[in-house]
Amino acid sequence: MLCTTTLAFLWELFFQQKAISRQEALAAKAAEHLNLATITAESLRQLVDRAQALGKVIQIDLRGQEGSKHWSLVRMLAEDPALKRMALYEPNGRMLTASHPNEPAQLPTDALEQLRQHIAIYGFKPLLPNQSLATQHTNQPSWSLPFLLPLSDSTLSKLESILLVQSDIGYLAGLLQHIDLGNSGLLRLLDSAGAERLRVSNSGVVMAGEQLSPNLPDNSELAGKFSQYSLEGQYQSLYRRLPQRGFSVTVSQRRDEILSSSQHIYERQLYLNLSMTLLILMGLVWIWRVLGKRQEAFLALEQAQQINQQLIQRLEEEYRRSSHAAATDHLSGLYNRRQFIEIAEATLAKQRSKRHLTAILFIDMDRFKSINDSLGHKVGDLLLQAVAGRITHLLEPGDEAARFGGDEFVVLLAGDRSEEQIDTWVKTLVSKLSAVYALNEHELNTSPSVGVAICPRDGQMMDELIRYADAAMYSAKQAGRGQYRFFDSSLNVADIEEFVLEQAFSAALEERQFVLHYQPQVRLESMQVIGYEALIRWQHPEFGLVYPDRFITLAERSGFILSLGWEVLRLACEEMAFWRSQGIKAQMAVNVSPLQLRQADFSDRVLSELESYGLDPACLELEVTETCVLDAEGQAIEHLQSLRKAGLHISLDDFGQGYAGFSHLQMLPLTRLKIDRSLITKLSNTHNDSPIVSSTIILAKRLGLEVIAEGIETREQLVYLRLAGCDIAQGYYFSRPMTADQLHKYPPFMDSMETTCA
Repeated sequence: MLCTTTLAFLWELFFQQKAISRQEALAAKAAEHLNLATITAESLRQLVDRAQALGKVIQIDLRGQEGSKHWSLVRMLAEDPALKRMALYEPNGRMLTASHPNEPAQLPTDALEQLRQHIAIYGFKPLLPNQSLATQHTNQPSWSLPFLLPLSDSTLSKLESILLVQSDIGYLAGLLQHIDLGNSGLLRLLDSAGAERLRVSNSGVVMAGEQLSPNLPDNSELAGKFSQYSLEGQYQSLYRRLPQRGFSVTVSQRRDEILSSSQHIYERQLYLNLSMTLLILMGLVWIWRVLGKRQEAFLALEQAQQINQQLIQRLEEEYRRSSHAAATDHLSGLYNRRQFIEIAEATLAKQRSKRHLTAILFIDMDRFKSINDSLGHKVGDLLLQAVAGRITHLLEPGDEAARFGGDEFVVLLAGDRSEEQIDTWVKTLVSKLSAVYALNEHELNTSPSVGVAICPRDGQMMDELIRYADAAMYSAKQAGRGQYRFFDSSLNVADIEEFVLEQAFSAALEERQFVLHYQPQVRLESMQVIGYEALIRWQHPEFGLVYPDRFITLAERSGFILSLGWEVLRLACEEMAFWRSQGIKAQMAVNVSPLQLRQADFSDRVLSELESYGLDPACLELEVTETCVLDAEGQAIEHLQSLRKAGLHISLDDFGQGYAGFSHLQMLPLTRLKIDRSLITKLSNTHNDSPIVSSTIILAKRLGLEVIAEGIETREQLVYLRLAGCDIAQGYYFSRPMTADQLHKYPPFMDSMETTCA
């Protein structure tokens, strides 16, 4: 069977390759011949167009000069080797003048009719007329091609004269003498009636030859391929029509000549295939003789089956290992998150169908991070393995456990348990996990914080139950170490939302859920918008638009404030780059966390970010808080000085709220001082107003700083600040913070095309 298949494949491949080779050879020759026909047709077109231009010169000469003078120019231009003779006729066909005396005195009527029809369709273009004109005066073979060239008046609306040009066939044949047409190749010139006017082969011009049929296809295509036949065989013909000039060029060659080169190749391949077939058949005979010994064949087959069985067993074992590795946590041996959820969803469906309670426990080990950091990751890994072992020993048939990552474990309690039994099991778990751990000569004390969610009371879906158990665990952790809590709707919703937000920081940064809103800053002297403060917002998929007072503290506590700060800078640079592309050059202020200023590469990263977007440093203002003044190492001040030298503006935000006084301001490379809104809110433009604001403005001016007041909400506050000499203001009185789409429709923003960064 194998040998038969091999032979069938071998011969099928041979015939397929042979057919493909024939097609490729014909296609290649077709492309070559079509190119030759196109070049020849274009050359002949340029020849008659050149003759028509000559005719126009003759026409002009005849109008303006005596006959004895104009014909000298005609003879000079007629020296073109491709033009043999020429004669000029009136529109009715009567001769006006000729280069040779034996030119016909009157053009044939059918030639004039052809020309009129040609002009009606294609305009005043040269025409190769039918053979009546060529054979009017002689029965001998003609070595010239007559072309009728209509000459119009200057408006191109009236036929003024006709130029008859006889093109030299010998000259045209000489142009083709270096082209290899093959033994059977023919290049033919046909008139509009399909009559052959010129035939050229490798031996030169052929005055007579065997006719090819059928004629050109009767269609409107300007180029194409068709088959023709003669007594010698089938020809492949390519044509190029020039209906505007009344002729076509065809190039033909016999198919067997085109295919002769590939035929020789496949004759050798045929003998090679025959040899291969013979060898395979001989091998088949030899195999049958070897397999004639039945006992040996059975032994060989049995041995092969044993080997196959061993291979199958090894593959199954490897598959089990890989499946187990993909489904389990390599450290604890428990299920990983993906596999646990897959199994838990199936178990949850069975439990619901039986109307049994199902509990999901979310476990987090207290003090694990400090143990891991102080004693090393090896001890931390041993602790996680010990915790996983204690959890596994408590599981009953149907229960499942998994490690979700870090020190987080999740347990599913199935079976037919009541809420009291679940409570007892959780108490036992907390007690077991709180016992002393003896690990590598270390005795460790730790405890779990456990959250419990029950189906169907708390939820029906697995992801929902895990989230509620996670929230309950957070509540237990806030209550102290070694505690457990059942999820309940009476839990502190704010704490739960705070916990959910803290857990979602990483995904929010990856999915770019943080957006910027922009509040305009107005220069009070001119009441013109000079810039905008970028204010961070969190577009949370569940809680909607979250303001910074709900997540900035969480970000600082969890360490995400650094990543969030760089995300704000990236968004600000991205928006400013868009502004520049629209011709808007407003300044933008961005808040910077004190933790960012303590990074060793802070200033370099800021400048690198600006450079990557092609932004001028002067268009960015960094707002810092008073706590940077209290930096013992002085690294924050060094960064600010470096950035100020590079051209950035530095402003001190929330002045009057913290501990810094004017003595500290001289330490910072500030350009602006921003008075906290708590001082602005109390202003009412009366004699009872506190002098703190006006005094702050005066002292800031003496230090060379511009003053910004934030939180302006009333006209009275605005009047007071203008009279006190405040430079810049922002607040709800002017505009609330706007989204990017709202900002792009904000009239002062659109009017700031010519505003430059100050």
